[in-house]
Amino acid sequence: MRRYVFPPLLLPFFFLFIVLPFFTLLFVLTTPKVFQIVFGLNYLDAVTVFTLIILGSFINIPIYEKEGKVVVSRYYIFGSIYYTIAERRRIVIAVNLGGCILPSILALKLLTELPIVPWLITFVVCSILIYFYAKPVPGLGIAVPMFIPPLLSACMSYLVVLAFKLPIWLLPKMAFSAGVLSALFGADILHLKDIEKIGSGVVSIGGAGTFDGIFLTGVFAVLFSLFLL
Repeated sequence: MRRYVFPPLLLPFFFLFIVLPFFTLLFVLTTPKVFQIVFGLNYLDAVTVFTLIILGSFINIPIYEKEGKVVVSRYYIFGSIYYTIAERRRIVIAVNLGGCILPSILALKLLTELPIVPWLITFVVCSILIYFYAKPVPGLGIAVPMFIPPLLSACMSYLVVLAFKLPIWLLPKMAFSAGVLSALFGADILHLKDIEKIGSGVVSIGGAGTFDGIFLTGVFAVLFSLFLL
């Protein structure tokens, strides 16, 4: 029997030039709308905040340095004679301006509009669950399944809003604030003790590569929460 369902002939190019640009455009168009819903901004202000976050994602601010593990390199000569070099590589801990600092400031700002006890319950539960999902991966960073943190934040926020009989319009605000700060705390801060397992070099909290997903967690948590309204 003939197969009538098959992938495009140039599947990698299909993802590169069709799928990826589509989702990138969708994200760029959607994120300012999220800021409008959560913070009550007009469209121009929302685009300005989004632009600042994107530009800030290029800036990593060093916080402190620590000694990494001793790395032993072996060099073989003619298959049998070899010598070793042992060196201790340093690890630089940094925070990303656009991926960590700015989203955290926005999330903390929302605390002035949210009841503290329901927010704390959401934050603590999400932080604990995210901590157990997050795993240090050598050479990569702290890996967390992409949609786990925002789904946890959206669902916990929804349950807490119902349990405390809060106005339903607080749900996106709760999801964004708890999502951003629980991702920062549960995946990044609580795993700083495992930093040596990742390797040497610059470890950027909120930056692409090692610690990321803080800002994306907030955005997707709001989008998921809107489906629950």
